[in-house]
Amino acid sequence: MAEGKRLVIFGDSIAKGVTYQDGRYHLCSEHNFDALAQKGIVVSNFAKMGACSDTVLAIAKKRLDACEGAQVILSFGGNDCDFDWQAVSDHPEEAHLPKIAAETFAENYRALVKLLRQAGSSVWMTSLVPLEAHRFLDHVSQGRSKENILSWLGDADRIFRWQEYYNDLVCRLARELSCPLLELRPEFLKDPAFPSLISNDGIHPTQKGHDLVHRCVEEVFS
Repeated sequence: MAEGKRLVIFGDSIAKGVTYQDGRYHLCSEHNFDALAQKGIVVSNFAKMGACSDTVLAIAKKRLDACEGAQVILSFGGNDCDFDWQAVSDHPEEAHLPKIAAETFAENYRALVKLLRQAGSSVWMTSLVPLEAHRFLDHVSQGRSKENILSWLGDADRIFRWQEYYNDLVCRLARELSCPLLELRPEFLKDPAFPSLISNDGIHPTQKGHDLVHRCVEEVFS
């Protein structure tokens, strides 16, 4: 991307630059992709912590003026596939649905890409940053019954497999909608230092993890 171009980001807390450290959420350094701004690229990051696909769609509808003629990155899905862990802990014998069902997730994604293209945007999608299932289980079990949650899951690694299912949806949607896919997930998974790239909550990148995200974005858009 040449100087003077614009990059718009829609997504969740990972795209926003959130990390988890010392029991608290923080913004990592360069969370707004400062290195790109230094190269003359105007970056507008509208990512929001806790955002699901429906939230992102609503935000994008209000920010279309910033998207006209811009490159847009869409990066979300981790919240969509998440569950109400308190409800799981309280009633492990019952069926529980994710925050956003897979079919609705796909519908929201299609609507979002259509909306942005109508605004003259070039749309990129990102694969999901992988979570670390055992850390994530420990995190969501705080103040809850880990035994009940694990009973409902069957095994801790089901958390990883479920997130992988939503990642596969993103990859299939990218092909269906002819959107270039920025492959973040493989870059994390192939790194021998993967455990150091994910925070203690099992899902948010550490500073090193966010540095990897930034490098992936900068290689494509700088």
